[in-house]
Amino acid sequence: MIPANLGISLSAFAASALLGIGGFAVVAPLRLAQAYGLPVREGNALGFVRATGARDAILGAAILAAAARHDLFGLAIFAALGIALSAFDLAIAYAHLRRMRRELFAHFGGIVGFSVLLIILIAEFR
Repeated sequence: MIPANLGISLSAFAASALLGIGGFAVVAPLRLAQAYGLPVREGNALGFVRATGARDAILGAAILAAAARHDLFGLAIFAALGIALSAFDLAIAYAHLRRMRRELFAHFGGIVGFSVLLIILIAEFR
């Protein structure tokens, strides 16, 4: 049995994490790029790091809004999108690194976390 509102609470937690990552990308893009697994070597690349952070922050804000409305269906869609984004991020970073490194496990963690969240949200539909 799943506790009431667990999916909503975990969604709000995921949203907060995405908002934090987005903010970190704006203020410390070099450090975020290293944590991401793709250290920046050019000044122009910082713009892409910030854009990725903006994407994460916007997704986090949308998830937070859906959680505030207790919109389980919307949250399930966002969880599925989180799985896809994390998988693409992992694939892109891996393609550039050409080997697994510890930094890539954050992307793998996103896949696992959003997958667990999706399962919980689907179970709460019942």
